[in-house]
Amino acid sequence: MSKNQGQAPRRLVVLPHVVGDSKPVKLVEAREHGLIYASSKAALCRWLRRTATSPRWAGAGIPLNAVAPGVVETPMVAGMIGTEIQRAAMAATVPMPLNGFMRPEVPAHLLTWLVGEKNTHLCGQVVFVDGGADALIRGDSTW
Repeated sequence: MSKNQGQAPRRLVVLPHVVGDSKPVKLVEAREHGLIYASSKAALCRWLRRTATSPRWAGAGIPLNAVAPGVVETPMVAGMIGTEIQRAAMAATVPMPLNGFMRPEVPAHLLTWLVGEKNTHLCGQVVFVDGGADALIRGDSTW
């Protein structure tokens, strides 16, 4: 039984894995981008794991999770995968052995489930919807 019975279910999903360049504000020099990108992802994931089970979230019946997508074919990445050479370079950097790059509908289906009423127990997780990229790159290092 949900703690917020009689109310619309509350859900939150964070997206720690975003590919792109936020040009309006220059936060770091280009040579430092990889370090900042990786450490901010790690910080967000650690915050998620430490916060999701708290009384404020799980205790209130709110599952807090994250989605880590692979390469999603959107206007944001169009300039990085527009040619065959660019696609090959991106595929070498983010290998997605299961069906390659994805349309936005793929992570959208996962997000729909995560924020829906059927998600009653998934809590504090980073869900990789990346065609196997994380498994291929990190291998056994997850555990």
